[in-house]
This record gives sequence, structure tokens and C-alpha cells, in this order.
Amino acid sequence: MAAKLPDHDDIADIFLRLGALYPPSELHGFLLGQLVIGQRIEEKTLREQVAQLLDCDAFPDDDWAVLMQVYQAASEQLGADIHATSLLLPGDEVDLGQRVASVGSWCQGFLTGFAMAGKVREQKEGKQQYSAAVSEILNDMASISQAGLDDEAGAEAEDQFRELVSYLEMATVSLFVECCSQSALTGAHPAPKQLH
Repeated sequence: MAAKLPDHDDIADIFLRLGALYPPSELHGFLLGQLVIGQRIEEKTLREQVAQLLDCDAFPDDDWAVLMQVYQAASEQLGADIHATSLLLPGDEVDLGQRVASVGSWCQGFLTGFAMAGKVREQKEGKQQYSAAVSEILNDMASISQAGLDDEAGAEAEDQFRELVSYLEMATVSLFVECCSQSALTGAHPAPKQLH
């Protein structure tokens, strides 16, 4: 069974203490964007990346241990069954507009991480050719990262939000399967297990 992500509010509290301007969802997207390429990140490199992303010089050990759990859980979820991956987002008690904004931030982080890991992979393996489906998913994420929320609220808007999150979860797994199936990186993740 894949590890659960830490609680969103716990990560938000850490970000607040650190004075970080980014939401927790952006960090999670950033990490997954690299992981779907097959990129394993050493802890030292991860510290540097997170410090740069959050504009922080250092992390208290307790805070860093929790942030490491975000990376470890994201990695484990990708390697588990196809329905294991989840997004690090605020809970349902949070205003829908804020949750939609968090999804946009998640997409922005994902695209940044994907581009960064893609450059590393290209340096090691040469230029990569991905399918039209990969381009379509990345374009969708770019659009979602810029999207706002209509004034409508209620059950229909909540249903649309859940569908959007489900799409991104499955899209992440699809990218992982395709990108890692052609990856020769040392330490690349195995494809996720299928449910029977």
C-alpha cells in the first residue's frame, strides 16, 4: 500500500513559518513533474531545489523531515497501483475558489518540474520524442494553471472540481507510464502496478 501524503495544512503551516510565498500544492506538483520523467532526486539536491522554490536559506530538521515525506509519498504512490496517486490540495472545508487556485498552482509546479527533469534526461539520453497524448496533457495542465473559477457554486461546481482533480491524477500516471517506459535513467521507477 502506497504511503499517504502529509496533511496539506501541516505543510501550509511549515510554509508559513518559512515565509514561503508558494502553496504546498505547487511543491507537490514540482516533485511529481520530475518523478514522472523517471528522475530520482538525491536528498541534497532536493534540499537545494526546495530551498530555491520556496526562497528559503535553510530548514529546521523537523520541518525538512515533513517536506521529505511529500517526496517519498509522491514517489511511492507513482510506483503503486494506477489509482494510488493523489494531489496535495486543501480539504473540502476550504472555499472552492481557493481549491481551484491550488490546482492551478499544482499544475504550474508540475510543468516546472517536468521541464527541469526533461532537460536532465535530454543531456543524458539525447532529445526525447513523446506522443501527442503527452503534449495534450501538458497543454491541458498549462491551461488549467491559468484558469480561474466561474461565479457558479454548489454541487455542480464541486462535481466539476472533483472531475478535474481525477483527470490530473490519471494524467500524471499516464505521463509516468509513457515517459518511464522509454527511460534508461539509472534508478528510474518501475511502471505502476495495474489493478486486477
